[in-house]
Amino acid sequence: MKLRIIVTVAALFFAAYTFAKTPTISQQALLENQMSSTPHILVDVRTPEEYNDGHIKGAINIPFDEIKQNQDKLNKLKGATLVVYCRSGRRASLFEQSLQAQGFNLLHLNGDMQLWQKNKMPLIKN
Repeated sequence: MKLRIIVTVAALFFAAYTFAKTPTISQQALLENQMSSTPHILVDVRTPEEYNDGHIKGAINIPFDEIKQNQDKLNKLKGATLVVYCRSGRRASLFEQSLQAQGFNLLHLNGDMQLWQKNKMPLIKN
């Protein structure tokens, strides 16, 4: 039981530390940006199944643990600003950490998919 609590607390601190490194973008700012002439690229880092169950319009799916398999696709996006999200933030943080080391320009969607759905924002389902 103690080990479980320690692991949970450590994970929360890790997530908070990682989020602090990547600037966030609010849902409203994202929506405004997506209607501009230079929209950001949305990257949904959840599993393909989660993505197909509902994602933000225009988002591409690159699961957080498949960066190496998608490196060519990511390299083509290197000059753009990528807005990264997952369900709660943990996987997006891991993805961001890896791409920051490669010099990508990243933003983290504030509240991830949980807040997006809570606010009844639009979703695309495949």
